Amino acid sequence: MEFVVRARRGGRRALGGGRTTHEGESRQGAGEATVDELRDGEGLAIEARVVEGAALEARPLGPDAAEVGSVEPAGPEDAAWPGREEGLETQVQGQAAEVAGDEGAAGEVEPVEAGPAEVDLREDSPTEGNDRLVRRTSFFGPTSSGTPSPSGAAKLTTLRLPEAAKIVNTMDPGISSGGAGLEQIQNTFEGLAYVDQVSGEIKPGQAEKWTISPDGLTYTFNLRSGLKWSDGQALKASDFEYAWKRATDPTTKSRYAQTLWPVKGAEAFGTGKGTAEGMAAKATDDKTFVVTLERPAPFFMHLVATWTAYPVRKDMIEKAADKWTLGPDTYISNGHYRLVEWKPEQSMTVEKNPNYWGENNGPDTVVWTLLDDQAAKSPVAYEAGELDRAVLVGADITRARNDATLSKEVKKFERQGSQWIILDTTSPPLNNLKVRQALSLATNAKQLNEVVLKDAYFNAVSIVAPGVPGQKKENALGYDSAKAKQLMTEAGYPDGKGWPANVKFTFVGDLAQDKAIAEAVQGMWKSTLGIDIVLDPMEAKAFDQWRSSRKTAPFGFYMNGWGSDYEDPNNWYNLLFHSKADFYYSHWKNAEFDGLLDNGLKENDATKRKGLYENADKILNTEAPYITVYHWARFDLIKPYIDGLYHFRVLGRVQAYLVRVKK
Repeated sequence: MEFVVRARRGGRRALGGGRTTHEGESRQGAGEATVDELRDGEGLAIEARVVEGAALEARPLGPDAAEVGSVEPAGPEDAAWPGREEGLETQVQGQAAEVAGDEGAAGEVEPVEAGPAEVDLREDSPTEGNDRLVRRTSFFGPTSSGTPSPSGAAKLTTLRLPEAAKIVNTMDPGISSGGAGLEQIQNTFEGLAYVDQVSGEIKPGQAEKWTISPDGLTYTFNLRSGLKWSDGQALKASDFEYAWKRATDPTTKSRYAQTLWPVKGAEAFGTGKGTAEGMAAKATDDKTFVVTLERPAPFFMHLVATWTAYPVRKDMIEKAADKWTLGPDTYISNGHYRLVEWKPEQSMTVEKNPNYWGENNGPDTVVWTLLDDQAAKSPVAYEAGELDRAVLVGADITRARNDATLSKEVKKFERQGSQWIILDTTSPPLNNLKVRQALSLATNAKQLNEVVLKDAYFNAVSIVAPGVPGQKKENALGYDSAKAKQLMTEAGYPDGKGWPANVKFTFVGDLAQDKAIAEAVQGMWKSTLGIDIVLDPMEAKAFDQWRSSRKTAPFGFYMNGWGSDYEDPNNWYNLLFHSKADFYYSHWKNAEFDGLLDNGLKENDATKRKGLYENADKILNTEAPYITVYHWARFDLIKPYIDGLYHFRVLGRVQAYLVRVKK
């Protein structure tokens, strides 16, 4: 997931890939600007700016960072992108940040400071896609005493969590794009397989086992015996066939339909060129589900584990149409929990599903309090003893860290994403490999995160985020000022002599964190390499237009980022960096690199495949078309008596069945 979140006219990026462009080309009806998830369903504040008809980029706020992120136009060829859910607020801090760089000393910078005021961007205006800015002050007040555990906490019969208020149309697994409502979907439904939230491994869910044909094209899933829906009705393989074809059907308007496009005939069906009967996902009997792919896709099981591939009840959907998700009588599920009550924009309650096939040692009941602003209101409810978890963003992270009691309850979780400085590798002097390597080696990412950004993220390790198969920290260039000077001298620019006067670093000028990073990097490069970089702040709309034209036009530097949709190298290397994709217009091409990726896309042996991507990773880092600024993070407050409340690094949501009381 690019988090970084895109809102655009037109299509959405393919999750499954499989095209030679590695992007997908689905198009929705033109003329409809959308702003999908701007808070990942978790209240995670991300700065965002929406310009109608343009794509948008957003990412999480760091502590005290006035604004974080960058506005970003559509990817190459307006690559299709699975959007996020509507009705989610985006909080950005409204004060400008200042960074003072001393050119005489490398990286002497001051951390970003933010004022008390913050801004919410809400998607509740009458016209979808229009901005609505609402000023507010922080609801997170100082505290010294913390909150005692509620009575009876040792039993934890009820887990109390926050959620965004507007989740009315996002509880349908076949339509959801992963925003508000996904946590409830994942707790009430289960697919053929699931991703273990600690190890990241694919494990059997509703399917007891599956086999893959030697050519990697046919997957045969054998369902467990005695599977039931939450109302006691038998669950059959035909429920999966119905769900997959329903999600693919263009009339359903699924936001993640392309998850299933690797299935033979799915893309044709999804684009109106084929039929449901032509989609090779079929129940051959009550316990057997057979899927045939267009071409081998070693990452396919990651797609099978996504919510789009969950089963849904045909009779309930036919009975209630698009209102089937709105109440417990029709919202029949097959996961660890079942819906028992939903008070719109107030609360949602689930209880253990007595018909679930496996164990559930989690709390008996989970109650989500639905808040119109999680970032502001969940800490207040948490301190009042009303929630077991709260979302932390912006200045609240620093305040909680500095509080004697709350500091012990702050949890920092990894998010599998990278933020970069992107270089135009075809424009002088950045077309010189030694120049790019020198710039990368002269960038002190540790100082950027820990000093400038107050440890809001994780220190940069390499271009691709840690945990993605193929990524190796040993491949990264790292920080080495002496080597950087040497390489810049070898490139013909000793102490900056001869360096062009018009190499620009372009960014959105009113996004304070981008400004802070740009100024800090400018100072580092001046101090270490003696070069002058021209900072080129732009108004947001102008930046959109500028960025859109970079596909064929030269540039110097700009910032952007990416986060995993699923933990597979295809979701990074092939989709972003292959020369046929060039998702961020670095214009970098390397035939050996492309060949390794092409082979990795079809290699079924996991060890061999990982090796191919590790070799590709070495080339990518050595060639330095990107310079990593940081890797993403998220922050929560979690009560000290809670154990097992964990966010997996990829699209992580609370899995209630894992939560326990600490002994």
